[in-house]
Amino acid sequence: MSERTAAGRGGDHHATDNPLHVIAAKERELEGLVASARAEAAALVVQARGDAERLAREAREQAAQLMREHEQRIAAEVARIQREAEAKAVAEIDTLRQKAAGKTPAAVRLIVDRVIKG
Repeated sequence: MSERTAAGRGGDHHATDNPLHVIAAKERELEGLVASARAEAAALVVQARGDAERLAREAREQAAQLMREHEQRIAAEVARIQREAEAKAVAEIDTLRQKAAGKTPAAVRLIVDRVIKG
C-alpha cells in the first residue's frame, strides 16, 4: 500500500498542482492578451493622432485656398468697379470739354466785345 499510497498521493499531488499550472498558464495568456491589446490601442491612438493632424492640416489648407479665391474675387470686383468709374469719369470729362468747346466762341466774343467796347 505504500507504493499505491505514494503513487496515489503523487498522482493527487500532480492533480493538485495541475490546476495551478493551468491557472498560471491562463494568467500568462491573459497578460499576453492584455499587453497585445494595449499595444494595439497605443497604435490606434498614434494612428488617430496622425489622422487628426492630417485632417487639421487639410482643413487649414482648404481654408487658405478659399481665402485666396475670395480675395481674388474681391480684387476682380474692385478692378471692375475702378474700370467703370474711370470710364464714367472719362465720359464726363469729354462731355464737359464738348460743352466748354461749344461755349468758347461765345466767350471769346464776349471778351472781345468787352475789351473793344469797354
